[in-house]
Amino acid sequence: MNVGLLGAGHIVRALVEGWRLPGGHPGGPERLTFFDVAADRAAALAADAGGVAVDDLESLVRASDVVIVAVRPQQVEEVVRQVGPLLDGRPLVSVAAGVPVERLQAWLPDGSPVGRVLPNVAAAQGLGVFLFVSGTLGPVRDAVVSLFAGAGTVIELEEEHLDLAAAVASCMPGYVARLAEAFTAAGIEGGLPLAAARTVALDGLRGAAAVVAAAGDPAEVMASAATPGGMTAAGIATLDAHDIGGIVRSAVTAAAQAVRQV
Repeated sequence: MNVGLLGAGHIVRALVEGWRLPGGHPGGPERLTFFDVAADRAAALAADAGGVAVDDLESLVRASDVVIVAVRPQQVEEVVRQVGPLLDGRPLVSVAAGVPVERLQAWLPDGSPVGRVLPNVAAAQGLGVFLFVSGTLGPVRDAVVSLFAGAGTVIELEEEHLDLAAAVASCMPGYVARLAEAFTAAGIEGGLPLAAARTVALDGLRGAAAVVAAAGDPAEVMASAATPGGMTAAGIATLDAHDIGGIVRSAVTAAAQAVRQV
């Protein structure tokens, strides 16, 4: 599938890096074409990705089997209205938060195939979580799923659940970064040098995520790790005493509400 990327920001870069990892997924893009109002940014990304940067929307669409719109939510309407008349039946996929399929359809010519995907930046490591609404993609649905699966896991959802899921998956790198910062600070306050504290925190999180993912059940990991009277049990008890579950629920609620205000 030849993919046109309208926008060349950090999410597009993460997607491209994931697609270009060694041992690429068979459903990945055959050719990448880039357009951005900042032409130098599109050119730089195209050079890194082995793709082509173009100077106008018509050239982007003509080179593409699917067009992915990756601009800020506030810019989506303007961009979709501009590109819509050029699509001539080609599917459009938006990766913008807070812009439902119904609104995208209203800005496109009647009958245009359109869907949504909410990604996260872990796509760059081939570990992205892609929240997918098939919309009106119809016959090209499977090809779009396969495309994004080349950089992670695709989870198809009803649109009514998308904001909440995005408040977990799409925001997760930020949440984990905040945890890493907090664990690093705790190490420094306890007397560890900065470099050691950061390595302990980052490598600890990396390994822990792999353990939990492999187990598939966080409760199982806690049960096996938290020996009664041991270090892990004491730490988890303290987290619970400070209502870690409530804090996480509040964070997810706040993130979901922010998406709805776009």
